[in-house]
Amino acid sequence: MTAVTGLGVLLEVQNCDTQLSQLAHRLAHLVERDLLVEAKTKVLALQKQMSDLQQQAETAKAEVGAIEALNKKHDAMIAKYSQQLKTVIAPREAEALQHEIEMAQSERSQNDDRELALLETIENLDGQITVLRLEIERHKSSVGEATKAFEAVANLCQVEKQNIETNRAGIVAKIDTKLVRLYEAKRAKRTTPAVARLNGTKCQSCHLDLSVVELGALKKLGADEFAECPNCDCYLVV
Repeated sequence: MTAVTGLGVLLEVQNCDTQLSQLAHRLAHLVERDLLVEAKTKVLALQKQMSDLQQQAETAKAEVGAIEALNKKHDAMIAKYSQQLKTVIAPREAEALQHEIEMAQSERSQNDDRELALLETIENLDGQITVLRLEIERHKSSVGEATKAFEAVANLCQVEKQNIETNRAGIVAKIDTKLVRLYEAKRAKRTTPAVARLNGTKCQSCHLDLSVVELGALKKLGADEFAECPNCDCYLVV
C-alpha cells in the first residue's frame, strides 16, 4: 500500500485531534461532575460539623466525669469533718471544722449547678448530632446518585474517545511517516489547529484573511512543497 503524502489527509487527522480536544474539554466540564463534587463537598462539610459537635460533647462529658469525681471527694470530706465535729470540744476547732464543711458544701453546690448546665449542653449536642447524622445519610444518597450519573456520561465519552482514536489510527496508518512527524511537531507548538482549510481567502485556523500577494505565493508552490498560513504558520489545504 502506497503511503499518502498530501496535506488533505492530514486535515482528517487534525479533525480527529480537534474532536478529541473538544471531548476532553467537555469531559472536564461536565455538569454531572460539578454536581458530584458539590454533593461530596456537602457531605464533608456536614461530617466536619458533626465531628466538631461530637468533640464538644466528649469534652463536656469528660468535665461531667471530673465534676462527679470531685464531688465524691467533697462528700467524703464533708462526712469526715462532720464525724470529727461530733467529737471535738474546743470551740475554735469546732468552728474550723464547720467552716471546712461549709466550704465543701458550697463548692459541691457550684459543681452541681455546673453539672446540670453541662448535661443540658450534652443533651442539646446529642440532638444536633442525631439530626446531622440523618442529613449526612441523605446527602450520601445524593452522592451515590450523582456518582452514577457522572459515570454514565463519562463512560459514553470514553466510548466516543475510543471510536475517534480508532478512526485516527486508521487514517494515520495510511499516511507517510515523515508527513505525520511534521504534523506532530507543528501541532506540539500550538493550541490552534496545525492543519486547516483555506476557505476563500480565510485561514480556518486563525480565521484571518490572506492578502492577494500571499494567495499568489501559495499558488506558486511546487508539488512537493506544503502551503502554510503566513499569519499563524499552520499547514493550509488549498
